[in-house]
Amino acid sequence: MSARFTERFARQVVREAMRVKSGESVIISAVREALDLAEAIALECDVLGAKPLVTTYSDRYLNKALTRPDERFVETTPRHLLEAVSASDVFISIGRPALGRTPVSRVGAWRRGRKPISDRMDERGTRWVGIAYPTPARSRESGVSINKFRRVVLSALDIDYTDLTRRGKAIAQAVSGSKEVRVTSPRGTDLRFKVDQRKWIVDDGAFTEEDLAAKDVGMNLPCGEVFVAPVEDSANGKAVFDVPTSYFGHHVRDLKLEFKSGKIAHYEARLGAKEFETILNSATGDKDRIAEFAIGLNPRARFINDILVDEKVLGTIHIAIGNNKGPAYGGRNSSSIHWDLIMTKPTVFVDGNKIMKDGKLVV
Repeated sequence: MSARFTERFARQVVREAMRVKSGESVIISAVREALDLAEAIALECDVLGAKPLVTTYSDRYLNKALTRPDERFVETTPRHLLEAVSASDVFISIGRPALGRTPVSRVGAWRRGRKPISDRMDERGTRWVGIAYPTPARSRESGVSINKFRRVVLSALDIDYTDLTRRGKAIAQAVSGSKEVRVTSPRGTDLRFKVDQRKWIVDDGAFTEEDLAAKDVGMNLPCGEVFVAPVEDSANGKAVFDVPTSYFGHHVRDLKLEFKSGKIAHYEARLGAKEFETILNSATGDKDRIAEFAIGLNPRARFINDILVDEKVLGTIHIAIGNNKGPAYGGRNSSSIHWDLIMTKPTVFVDGNKIMKDGKLVV
C-alpha cells in the first residue's frame, strides 16, 4: 500500500471508525507485512493522546508455534495478553495468518486458547475492528494473484460511506421488529428462523454515539452489511453455500447444511467435508448452532476467498455458525469459532415480505 494511502487510511481508522480518544489504550495486532500500517495507526493514536501497543508476527513463526509445541501449550491462554486486553479500550487486528499448512486440530487448539481473550473483550465492551490486508501467503491460499487481492481490498475500502450508511439504515428500518426470516436460493436453500426481539445492526465503517450506547462495538474493514443474531434454536431447513469458504486456509467448497432446531443435523461438501468435521470437533461450545444472518452491501467488494471481503459482496447473504455472544451480536451462543458461510442469488422474505429477489434488494 502506498505511503499516502497508509497515512490517510490510518487516520480514518483511528478518528472516524474507532473514535479513539485521548487517554485510551489501544492494542494493534498485525501480520508482519502490515507493520507500516500498524505503525501509522499507532502514530495517529499518539497524536490524539491515546497510548498504542503494537504486536506483530509472521506466518512462518505462527505456523511453527502452533505445530512444534505440545497441543496443550498451543491451547494455553497467554495471561499477559489477557491482562493487556483487560486494560485496553480498543483492539485493532490487521490481516489474517495463512495457516493452510497447519493441522486443523492445532488451529482449533489455538482458537480455544484465544476464546477467553475475546470473552474478556465482550465483558468490557472493548471496541474492535478486523481489517483485511493483502499478503503473498494469503493470496496464494486464496488462489488469486497478489495484485488482484490488493486491488479488491483497496477498492472495497474506497467507497461512498455516506451512501452505504443510508442504504444500510433503510434496510434495518424495513426489517426492524420482524419475527421470521425465510431464505431460498436456486441451488436448493430453503431455511427459516426467528428473529424476535433481536436487533438488526448496520456495519457501515464507523461507530456513532448511538452505536456505542447500544453496545455495538465490533466492525470490519472493508465494511458493508446488515446483520442480526437469529434466535438460536429456531433455524429449520437447508442452506446451500455456493461461495468457497476457508477456515484459516483450510478450504471447503459447495457446503450444504441442514438445520433442525437451530443446530446442524446433517452436512456435506464437494471438497473439504473432512476438514469441516475436524474444525467442528476441535471447537468449543455452540459450534454447530446458527449464529448470524447478514446481507452484503459493499458495491465494490469482489470474491477473493477472504471472508472479511467476500461476506460484504453486494447481492449476497451469509449465515454464520458458532459464537454470537457479546455486545457486537447480542446472541447467546458461546464458541471458539464464528464461521461465516456465503451464498449468491438468495431470495429473502422477512415476515412474508420479499426484501431480496435472486440477490437483488427490493427495499
